[in-house]
This record gives sequence, C-alpha cells and structure tokens, in this order.
Amino acid sequence: MATWALLASACGDAADTPAPEAATAPAEVAEGVAAAENDEAQQEPEESMMVEAPEIREAEVAMGFNACCADTAFWNIPLELEWWDDLNITIVPSTPTYHFISGAEAIAWLRSGEGNVALGWVPGLFGTLETFAQETPPILLADIYVGYAVLVAPDSPSKTVMELVNEGMDFPDAAQAAVQQLVGADIYISPGSLEQTQYLDAFFAYLDEWWEPYQQEIPALDEEGDPLVLLGRDGEPLLDEDGNVQPIRITTNDWRNYANPQYVHDSTIVEFSAVPGRIEYAVPYSAPVLVQMMRNGWDPLINFGMMIENDPFSQQTAIANSTVGGIGLLANREWVDSNKDLAYRVLSAAFRTFEFLDDPQTRYQGWEIEADLINSHRRLSLEPEEIGTIWEQIDPSFSWEDQEALWDLDLPSYHPEIVFATQIERLKVKGVLAGDYDTQAGLEEFLLAQDLYYEMKEFKTRADALFESASGMDLSTGQADLIARAQHHYDIYNFYDALRFLEAALSG
Repeated sequence: MATWALLASACGDAADTPAPEAATAPAEVAEGVAAAENDEAQQEPEESMMVEAPEIREAEVAMGFNACCADTAFWNIPLELEWWDDLNITIVPSTPTYHFISGAEAIAWLRSGEGNVALGWVPGLFGTLETFAQETPPILLADIYVGYAVLVAPDSPSKTVMELVNEGMDFPDAAQAAVQQLVGADIYISPGSLEQTQYLDAFFAYLDEWWEPYQQEIPALDEEGDPLVLLGRDGEPLLDEDGNVQPIRITTNDWRNYANPQYVHDSTIVEFSAVPGRIEYAVPYSAPVLVQMMRNGWDPLINFGMMIENDPFSQQTAIANSTVGGIGLLANREWVDSNKDLAYRVLSAAFRTFEFLDDPQTRYQGWEIEADLINSHRRLSLEPEEIGTIWEQIDPSFSWEDQEALWDLDLPSYHPEIVFATQIERLKVKGVLAGDYDTQAGLEEFLLAQDLYYEMKEFKTRADALFESASGMDLSTGQADLIARAQHHYDIYNFYDALRFLEAALSG
C-alpha cells in the first residue's frame, strides 16, 4: 500500500430462490429498526419466538481468470479454501481456473454473455470506450502495477541507474545515461505490452531528444480538469527560469522511435535469459517472471519504483503516474444489472482474499496457493515469499480499507479518475478515440466499481447501526441466531447479506 500511495504524494445459507434479492432500501431499514425498538420496549421476548431467516439463493457464476500473475491468480484462494460455499455460489467452469490466451478473449467471453466476470487489464479497454467497453466495465479495481522495469542481463557491461548514482551522479543524470544505453538496442518484450505501450515512455523521456519531435502536448489534468503543475519537495509549484509554473506534459512520442522491440512471450524471455549472451535487455510482462529473473541475476536498469522514490516531481515521473493501471474484475453489465446480489457477494470474496493476503497469520498460505498455481501453469519456480514480494512491492492491492481513497479525491492516493482521464485524452490525440469524445461522462459510466463500492459501504453503515441497536436489546434465541449469521457475513465483507439478516432479526 505504501508504494501506490507515493504515486499521489462460519455460516453458509442454502436456498432455492431463483431471482436476486432486492437491496434493502435505507428507509425500509430505518423503519425496521424503529419497529423493532418499539416492540422491544413493549414486551419481553419469548424464547419460542419464531424469526424467519432470509434466503441466500444458490447460484452459479461464470468466472474467468488466468494463472499468469499474482494479481489474477489470487482467485484460486477462495476456490481452494471453499469460501464460495459461504455465499452459496458455485464457480463455473468447474475446473480450478478458466484460462484466457489474451485479454481480448476474456472480453469476448464476457460480451457473449457466456461469462459473467473475468479479471483483466482495465486501461486496455479505453480504446474501445466508443464501441463495446461499456458492456464490460470493471466492478472492482484490484491493484496497481508499479513494477514496470527494463532488466539488464548479468553479463552486460551496461550500468543501471542506481550503479551510476552510487558512482556520484544525480538521479536525473544517471537515468538519462542509463536509458541512453537502450537507444538502438533490441528490447525483448511480451506482445501483451501492446495493450500498454506507453509505460516505457516514462523511461525514454529522460532522453533530451524525447521532447524535440513531439506533435502535441497532452496536459495531465486534476479532478477539476485544470492542468497539473510540477511540485517541489516542499509541495510548492516549481518555477522555470522566467518564474512560470511548469505544467505536467505527456507527449505523443513513443519509445519505439528509439529502441527496437522484439516481441516474444514471457516464457521465451525466461528461456532466452537463461542462455548467457543471448539477450541483453528484457521487459517481462508479468510480475512472476520479473521476480524470477531478478533472482537469477538480472537487475533493473531502471524502474518506476526508482523514479517514484528518487525523482518524484519530474516530468518523467509525472508520465509514469499518468500511465499506471492495474487489474480489475470486469463484468458483463447486463449480468450485474440483473444480479446485483451476486455482484456484491463476488466482491466480498475479493475483499476477504485481500485481507487474507495482508494478514501475517494467513498470508503465507495464500502465497503458497498462488505460487503452486502459477508454477504449474507457467513452468516457473517461484517461492511463496516471491509472491509476497509481488504483492508488497510490484502489485499492491486495494483492500476494502483502501477503496475509499481511490474514489475520494480529498484523500491522498492513486486516483483512477485522474489517471484514466489523462490516458483517454492521449488516445483522443492519437486518433484512437474521437476528439470530441466526452471523457468525463465516459469514465463516470465505465467506472461501475465506484458505484458498487459506495453501495456496499452504505450496506456496511446500515449494518453498523443495526448491530448497535441489537446490542441494547433482549433477544430471543431466533434473533440471536440471525445476528450471529449477520456477524459472520459482515466479517467476510458480505455487507449486503449481513444487513438482510440484521433486518430480519430486528423486525421479527
């Protein structure tokens, strides 16, 4: 969590109900509480008092994820630990994981209606916002990937940025010298990077020539649509020689104008990297390959972490900050609209998993589950601790507690609205999207994850109030049982059903 923050400064319930339950309206909850309190004030409870429990319908959810990476393979944790039983959900297909060759295949699966939810790279959809992206919006932003790096071979004479810094150079000069070594060089990189070509731009922007041939500047915008300006370490705007503020600019330049991409899959990069002298520079697409190559002696020539820590207020780091993105849980919008109850339960499983991976008492078990899955499908040899390194340093996740900071622009955090707006503006300049495309309106519709988070937060707030009311009551055995069930669902982030059980308990 600390890394991404720097970017901006035991009960299952079965039922046969075929249709989704409607979310409890706030007014109905309040009326239920008032009625329950009036009843309790007028009579003593009877142990024989019958309270009807709400049903959690039995349902299948067609879920897709790829065993390529820690931030996609984490869905195997709730499967392995049988957490879906708590939610009365069966994940289909019935195999441990549904494999997608590419993000495009996952999107097609969702669009066809065959799939309900699938993990995918969120910014990869921006170029299709005018066509089909709104059919498969994210219902959760799971993490942010800050592990972008150019790795250099152990036998290469090239010097890394940090080696040059240790020799006495300032970081910007060291970054420029390090990147200069890449000009004209072959860089082995996954074809998957074509969905996110711009992240290497942040590195090559250290070249003097980078800023000469650009066609049009794209300002990075704040939440009000005003250009952001570079800030010094004291938080005040940095001024140029004439005393003017310096806007953060992102150009239409492209790193492929300076180096030669050699597109091969990560498995081939790993194979080539094991042969001394075979390749010199590589940009792994996935964090597991990145950490395994680093274990084998490949060092980061330059990466985002170095820039964020050592050069946080530069144009280059501004580009990095406006480039980043992460994996999200994408969904068929029609399915969500018809199955809000299932969407809430699926999201609760995600937040429960992130808590499991954060807890020192349980996280190693989670790392083991992920390492076993990734190794078996990718012919890697990751240790569980390396999965931990990925989550802590390369792919920080957004837990339930982190989610509000994503959407509240008054809280210091990585803010998708700002970052994504800049990326969409870039696509408009490049002609991928129409120049008059309404970025703000498009994002508001696309970021379904924000709406669902605040709906779940409302359920949690209402549940908190009902728990407090219940604490001052004399409860029947039936009521106490329902409240215990509510507590279980609350503890696993299923605030939707926690609220339903509480309402039933206090209005019975």
